[in-house]
Amino acid sequence: MENREKTREQLIAEVETLRSRFAELERAADNYARGHTTPSESGQRYRQLFESFRDGIVLVEAGTGHIMDVNPSFLAMAGCTRDELMGRKVWQTDPFRNIDAIQVIFKELKNQDSIYYDDLPLDMKNGSHIPVEIMASALTIEGKKILQYAVRDISKRKAMGDELWKPESRFRVLFQKAAIGIAIVDATGNIIECNPELEKMLGFNEKEMTGRNFAAFTHEDDRQSDIARFEELLTQKRDKYQMAIRCRRKDGTVVWGLLVVSIIRNSSGKPLYAFRMIEDITDRKQAEETVIKSREFYLALIDELPNPIRRSDADAQSDYFNKAWLEFTGRSISQELGDAWIEGVHTEDRDRLIKTQTDSFEHRAPYEVEYRLRNRRGEYRWMVEYGRPIKDIDGSFSGYISSCYDVQDRKTFEETLHSLSTTDDLTGLLNRRGFFSLAQQQLKMANRTKIGFLLLYMDLDGLKKINDTLGHPEGDQALVETASILREIFRESDIIGRLGGDEFAVLALERTRDVEEEEQAILKRIQESVEARNAQPGRRFTLSLSAGINTYDPERPCSLDEFISRADSIMYKEKKSKYRTQKGEP
Repeated sequence: MENREKTREQLIAEVETLRSRFAELERAADNYARGHTTPSESGQRYRQLFESFRDGIVLVEAGTGHIMDVNPSFLAMAGCTRDELMGRKVWQTDPFRNIDAIQVIFKELKNQDSIYYDDLPLDMKNGSHIPVEIMASALTIEGKKILQYAVRDISKRKAMGDELWKPESRFRVLFQKAAIGIAIVDATGNIIECNPELEKMLGFNEKEMTGRNFAAFTHEDDRQSDIARFEELLTQKRDKYQMAIRCRRKDGTVVWGLLVVSIIRNSSGKPLYAFRMIEDITDRKQAEETVIKSREFYLALIDELPNPIRRSDADAQSDYFNKAWLEFTGRSISQELGDAWIEGVHTEDRDRLIKTQTDSFEHRAPYEVEYRLRNRRGEYRWMVEYGRPIKDIDGSFSGYISSCYDVQDRKTFEETLHSLSTTDDLTGLLNRRGFFSLAQQQLKMANRTKIGFLLLYMDLDGLKKINDTLGHPEGDQALVETASILREIFRESDIIGRLGGDEFAVLALERTRDVEEEEQAILKRIQESVEARNAQPGRRFTLSLSAGINTYDPERPCSLDEFISRADSIMYKEKKSKYRTQKGEP
């Protein structure tokens, strides 16, 4: 079990690390070309990165196509020697001979900076070939144009099969087509990747933003506040944060954005990367500023703004609601005055909203808060409200102006991203990340409450044989049936997950009888369910499951990995015993 292939989560993290290193490699070459460092410094830096880069790199003369240099990683990947490649046209060498795209890349890089190809066959010296992806880019160093081919072995990714990569593909579509700007940043805040909408919003292309810190694009007046909240996110002082923020475009102009930042962690809680999602609200902000500055007309103008707005007096009683607010709620202004409008706020959000506003009024400070507000159809929609103090003509505090924005679509988008990252696409159970996240919380609760729980660790026997003899659709059916058995046997409050391949796990959170008695009862119910399915006519395969159960004792705490490993060992002993019985061995 310990030598299984890398999980999708681990591979994604590795891809992001390599993307960051590749960006660093390109920057080293660019710095050298532009004279940002001395030739010796930049040349040495580029050579160190070139030699140590884990992907294969081939440098090609742009005019002739002759290979100028290759790094050790590529030689190891292709099984060639440097002498067999140096000085030859890249498309005539043995590794690339059967890749038509190599000549296409060579020609297209005359007119563009970079090009990417996926799943190309790289021939190895022993006669076999491996699937690779190639990222090629054009560099100019000391006035000479050089083509850089970065070659990555994707054998492991291909071996994992399409099933585990379906959520990633769906994520890519969401990421690329999203109507809001999105940047994926590492734990230091450096941008790993950004989507087309963010490029459009800021005027920079992805290459110009990749590798730079998000703070470089934040308005200087908002930068420290953004950085401070990001640090709180990393140290788990908050789960996410949002703020209205100004960003600097490439042309120096300012764009207002509604920023939401959330973080993705691995099973041990270490930050992997963060999503920075930002919606352009420049037009709305400019409209608000114009309204607030034009005191004699501001109420009339506010009434025409498309987003709900209300005004509170110095005693925190709301005395004005614009047309958009009343149209949204379907109530008259007399029904909303004072604090009556709070009746439309979801009961789960009221106390938090009232506390935020009370604290802000006390300190005369701006505030932001999210809550659900009932619309005219009786539906609750998520709103984000920004309140700012206002002054009377004589400069005295006169209350607050609060602007609301409907963020239901963004909330739905966040939930979709979270679902894709925690749900197994085939069975609908939690995936490895989702299971470990909830199981870690349960472990902490057990240690605090001193109430133990049971862990079932289960393996679908013979899945490879079913796939090889009957085809993957039958193998998928076996996995779906296993998931169905677990749903039938365990409660909705229990944590059920598919950890990958043929492995399943369940945390039974409530214990109703003696531990040993409960363990035997669970195993008996599993066996009965398996036998009932195998007795069905017309089946093409026999379902067989091996299981191990371990009980967590809060008086003798251990890590989640250690606890699961014990259950895995118990399951493995059962699998070996079952195998010996089938072979007739004692």
